[in-house]
Amino acid sequence: MRHGEVKKVKRFLVFVFIFILGVFFVFSYIRKSLNEKKQVDFSLKIERNQKIKKVLEKLKNLKVIENDKILYFWIRFNHIPIRAGCYRLKGEYSPIEIIQELTKGTPCLTKFTIPEGANIFDVDRILSEKGFCKKGEVIKLSKDRNFLNSLKLKFLEGYVFPDTYYVKESANCEEVLKIAVENFKKKVEPLFEGYNPPIIVKKGLGKVNKEKILTVASIVEKETSIPEEKPIIAGIIYNRLIKGMRLQCDPTVYYSYRLVGIEKRKLHKGDTLFPSPYNTYYTKGLPPTPICNPGLESIEAAMFPKKTSYLYFVAEDGRHLFSKSYNHHLKLIRKIYKYGEKRKEKTVRNR
Repeated sequence: MRHGEVKKVKRFLVFVFIFILGVFFVFSYIRKSLNEKKQVDFSLKIERNQKIKKVLEKLKNLKVIENDKILYFWIRFNHIPIRAGCYRLKGEYSPIEIIQELTKGTPCLTKFTIPEGANIFDVDRILSEKGFCKKGEVIKLSKDRNFLNSLKLKFLEGYVFPDTYYVKESANCEEVLKIAVENFKKKVEPLFEGYNPPIIVKKGLGKVNKEKILTVASIVEKETSIPEEKPIIAGIIYNRLIKGMRLQCDPTVYYSYRLVGIEKRKLHKGDTLFPSPYNTYYTKGLPPTPICNPGLESIEAAMFPKKTSYLYFVAEDGRHLFSKSYNHHLKLIRKIYKYGEKRKEKTVRNR
């Protein structure tokens, strides 16, 4: 072999060596960049049909990946299907592991809370604000016999259990209400298994059933938020029912007006004359259905009321004072409102 040809072969071999070395370093770099783990803590929402480059751009902006181009070609080469959804990753992840998580299609969840004492009108507002229902749809469904039959309910009020929920963004109004009702069945119905009503409950309700208990609980819920007062007020409701007295509960008046589209901020004396089966100033006995969705404490208070001789209560500074006689009740009212001077200006929670 000639000297010149030897030099060419050497140069070729050097080139091949450098090329192979370069390829080795490139692949080592790619491998390292794809597999090197780091601590991440981020949330990411991927829209339906969102392009891979856009997803990688989001990840780069979140500083959880460094080389989006390498990752892009790796995804395309391996035909990795990134799926729409909401993702929350925290811990040690490599870029490949992050992409693998993004193939799971985790559904996006919307958080909302139904507070204790919320009625179907409040639930309608909450769910419409979150985009699950159209405004007024909950009210419409509460009157839909087919929908109620599908839930095995006579009425919806009282069964939309107060709680914090995480529900798929794609859920519709009926689905969300079913979730809340199933939550009620899971948490409340076990309380009624083997339930032996106290005598005061039997005497007050006559025929004891879950619907009547829930109705009492709903009134208790609207009357007080103080746990230790709930069994006392439940006991007063039963005492008045036993004696054939009207319950005269202000929350039932508010609810009566709400049913006809009037939202009262405060009551005046004439409002208690409003003719409605829900108005317990106007009608004897319990309202036909619950007036709100009560929490567990109020339901338990209605099931196991405190036995007392109280028949009346009046609010003072967020709490209540209780009386056995109407005369004592009036004395408390005069004391609270300075012998009646402020009674024209304020609403008395008078039972």
